[in-house]
Amino acid sequence: MPDNQDQPQHDQPRADQPGPVWNVVRDPEFLVHSLIISGIGMSAIGADRGSVGPSLVCRADAGDGRDGRVLITAANTAYGYSGCTDAERDAARKSFAESVLAAGIRDGDLVDVSALALVDFGGVAQLLSDAKDRTFVLDRDLSRVERVTTYKQDHPQDHPDDILALEAVLTFRPEKAQPTPKEATGHSPRVGFGEPLVYPAPADTVSIRQQVTLRRLPTGFDPVRFDPTIGAMPGGAVHEFDKIAEHDAQVRYLRRHRIAERPIVFYLDPAMPQVIKDAVLAGGNWWAEAFEAAGFPGGYRVEMLPDDRELQDPRLNIVYWTHRADRGWSYGMSQSDPRTGEILRGNVVLGSQRVEQVRAMAEAVLAPYGAESRRDLVDRIVAARLRQLAAHEIGHAIGFAHNFATQTHRVPSVMDYPGPVYDVVDGQVRAPEPYATGLGPWDFRQVKALYTATADDGVLVTGEGDELIFITDADSRVDEAADGSSATWIMPRPVLPALAEVAAVRATALANFSPAVVPPGSDSNEIERRFVLVYLLHRYQAIAAAKLIGGITRRYATTDHDQFTGSWSAVPQQDQGDALAGLIAFLSPEFLAIPDHIRPLLVPPSGGAGRREGQFGRQTAEAFDGTAAITAGADLIAELLLAPERLNRLAEQNRSGAGVDLGAVLTSTVGYALDLLDAERTEAGDAIGWAILRRYEQTLESDALHHATRVVTFEALGDRDPGRKAVKHRWDALEKAAYTAKAKLPSLPLGTPI
Repeated sequence: MPDNQDQPQHDQPRADQPGPVWNVVRDPEFLVHSLIISGIGMSAIGADRGSVGPSLVCRADAGDGRDGRVLITAANTAYGYSGCTDAERDAARKSFAESVLAAGIRDGDLVDVSALALVDFGGVAQLLSDAKDRTFVLDRDLSRVERVTTYKQDHPQDHPDDILALEAVLTFRPEKAQPTPKEATGHSPRVGFGEPLVYPAPADTVSIRQQVTLRRLPTGFDPVRFDPTIGAMPGGAVHEFDKIAEHDAQVRYLRRHRIAERPIVFYLDPAMPQVIKDAVLAGGNWWAEAFEAAGFPGGYRVEMLPDDRELQDPRLNIVYWTHRADRGWSYGMSQSDPRTGEILRGNVVLGSQRVEQVRAMAEAVLAPYGAESRRDLVDRIVAARLRQLAAHEIGHAIGFAHNFATQTHRVPSVMDYPGPVYDVVDGQVRAPEPYATGLGPWDFRQVKALYTATADDGVLVTGEGDELIFITDADSRVDEAADGSSATWIMPRPVLPALAEVAAVRATALANFSPAVVPPGSDSNEIERRFVLVYLLHRYQAIAAAKLIGGITRRYATTDHDQFTGSWSAVPQQDQGDALAGLIAFLSPEFLAIPDHIRPLLVPPSGGAGRREGQFGRQTAEAFDGTAAITAGADLIAELLLAPERLNRLAEQNRSGAGVDLGAVLTSTVGYALDLLDAERTEAGDAIGWAILRRYEQTLESDALHHATRVVTFEALGDRDPGRKAVKHRWDALEKAAYTAKAKLPSLPLGTPI
């Protein structure tokens, strides 16, 4: 921040004074952004401290001016904001709805914009309504504008003049009272107690603080068309209807900061504990090397917020340290100019509960609180994860998307979701380098691609790093996704060797499992929470392996006349077979059985305390339910292998001689379950067998399964005659369902002409 920058000018609104004003003659159009300064504190609801609302281009419509009222209207920049002539612009604007946000009184060139501060830009009323299944509304009587601040721009040549910031308290309440049913327990009622309607708010209204900023439209920023191959996040789409005779109307732009005239600087929330600050500063500054390599020395840095600056200063990029009552994500967000994709303000929310999660995982695997404490190793793991997390979320705020396919890169991208790396030496789990340090080659490539692109020449890194795989959210998030290259929370190495490594770490951690997995003085139920983490340690690596079965590989590409480099192919048959063999081992009773030395440690909370999230379900009251745990472990694998979409892909691949044999998948799962249930009865064998059969039943009933595949799955299993009466009844019912299920017929896509 330049030393000569003017300090913000604050004003406390009073009822006997005019409200905040905007010069609508000087700036008939302006940008409006919002920021939640004080949030709800519950990730399951949303509206966290530091989160942002939409980026809007607004104008003040005076109409004929007779009543003195001006309507502040959000223009439809996605659809109704194109054209070179008045007629083209008028046609685009009048073809699509706009949004009137608020009304104000005009006095000469000025309009009172205080009503804009009381607009629910974050959709908090809807978030509350969705979470609580009842209607919440903004209570204007319990809401008000509390502060008005004017901030001077530090670069007026391209971001002219002042930013007007309005800070308000917004209060939400249920639209109408609704009785809460009381549970009949046979105990005396608790008089004067009870959880409030929207926990963790202390009463039945929910109040947040919102900042709304108005700034003049930036000038001199040339938008660059979005390229899906470089790892950038798209800005909002615009539609150029005046050019529809030349190309499709929709155009997407890259989203990025303006960097040529000034560096990108992120400032850290001073609320961070020192060890957190150190980690976030280190990880956040990893990007500086990539910007220097791209030709911008000194073009990026992360530093502490100066004492004389405010977190809510709209001129600053901020990394917030945000707390919640439940576990939740961290986010990298931005406020931008929707016309061009220029990022005007980067906002990162780091959730403090992430520290608890990372620490719990490390404790579960390392059991560090024994006679020889390894607490320092846990601390190093937490710091390493926070360094990577800081780089990741800031990466979003400077314009980069996820890349979930970097496990085979020389160094994984910080835009991946990393899993910790452990190994086993002399019967002990170690973590010499739990997370990678620094950026990976993909990160260097995407900085150069995004920040050297120009409106005239587009992206300039074609041919550089083309061998690096890039697969993002749409092809990665769901477990049944077709792409075999991408997965989340896995070790940065080839999937199949890593599967065996994770299994070895899990076995060692279970063998060494003891009360030393929790810090001294912890509630005894914390041991069970750590057990869940160890028992399911293979979870994400198993998902990655399953994606190879019936999987495909491809590269993101754009067309080039008659050339195309994005064709797909099936994952090699050998890799699919190896993945199947590795996953079937995770269905064995030996793998899923709960060791005898662990069971006595798995007790409910002490002193009547409630259970925390992250535990297996129970059908045994408060006692640990071993059958439920084994069933969950078996269904993890069965659900992956018997996913309808995966079976459909295998059936199609098999028709061309590709892919692992569909019959082998069915025999290794459903056939194996029948054999287990016919064998000598054990807790693990019964739980695994029934879990697989129940999952197969759901697959057969799924509309996502092609009817032809449904029939083939049964034919592949051959004639089966289970010996146990209960199993035979279930099997006969499944066979009938397979052959009599109503087939879902496809609908044709829309055709032409209209």
